[in-house]
Amino acid sequence: MSAGFAQLAAATGVALPDPSKHVNYTLGMLLGVDDFNQEFAYLSGRDKWMARDVVGYGTLCGMKLSLDSTAQGPRISVSCGTALSPRGQLICLHPAQCAFLKDWLAANQAAVFGAVGSPPGSVLNLWLVVCYRHCPVDPVPIAGEPCRSAADLMAPSRLVDDFRLEFRLVAPEQQEEDAVRDFVAWLDQIQVTDAPGYFPTLDQFVSALRAALVPASPLDAGAYFQTGSPLTGIHVHPAQVGDYLRAAFRIWVTEIRPLFHAITPPQACACTGDLPAAPPADECLLLAEVEVPVINIGPGQNWVVDDKNPVAIDESRRPILLHTRMLQEWIQSGLVGGV
Repeated sequence: MSAGFAQLAAATGVALPDPSKHVNYTLGMLLGVDDFNQEFAYLSGRDKWMARDVVGYGTLCGMKLSLDSTAQGPRISVSCGTALSPRGQLICLHPAQCAFLKDWLAANQAAVFGAVGSPPGSVLNLWLVVCYRHCPVDPVPIAGEPCRSAADLMAPSRLVDDFRLEFRLVAPEQQEEDAVRDFVAWLDQIQVTDAPGYFPTLDQFVSALRAALVPASPLDAGAYFQTGSPLTGIHVHPAQVGDYLRAAFRIWVTEIRPLFHAITPPQACACTGDLPAAPPADECLLLAEVEVPVINIGPGQNWVVDDKNPVAIDESRRPILLHTRMLQEWIQSGLVGGV
């Protein structure tokens, strides 16, 4: 489902540029390939850092999923669109893409056999993700030693943005996305009212928030915060909502988000110092979970789509990013609804 370009393998033994450094040019300094690569790494790294830390990640526009039946079996299509990856990379998917589940099963029989096993008829859970990549283009002649092969006479002069769509048998890591949802769900339990009830002090509220975080290693998706009683009995007076929300968001930013967010750039942000431990960020963005009914039509690895049962697409865990203009209009609406 990708554009079909293959990336060039990185040269072994060559250190990658440090995105926390940029070139300090001095008059008379000779600039080489490493210097240009270093400056690009710094500028590109800061763009990704800004996007990832300030905005987040998710689908920005388009990338609508659709499922239809064809003579070749079920087909999943993804429309053109844009997204921001968990590493802060902008992904442009164009043109629209499609994949036939029958062809994917035929090409991945061994993996399917290991994932499904028995009984002979079951449901295979696939995770559709979109990833950023680049591919080399526009070859130009390069200078070098004589008596070179034809392959050594040319080298790509540009790297063009590209994408990759793939099915996975394991869900991608998106701990921060799951934690954001759980954190907001925890806050939603708080009752904003002036009716009689338990009104905790600000310090008690902050302590309850810290205590609700489930200390698990590794962190378990869907169980980051304890919910239910006694949290449902906490009341906050409308006049104090701002103070309590500021405290909650401060705890989220300074204490909770670092547990789930891979710090960017990966190098220590100082001239000296150790790199702080942080969870790794997945490079790909989840689009949907696809439930594929499969059946084994013979001995061994002979898995095919079970045409008697429907394929299901679940986008409930898909990260979505609303642009600022939409949020502005939504906030200004006052949520009056039909009042």
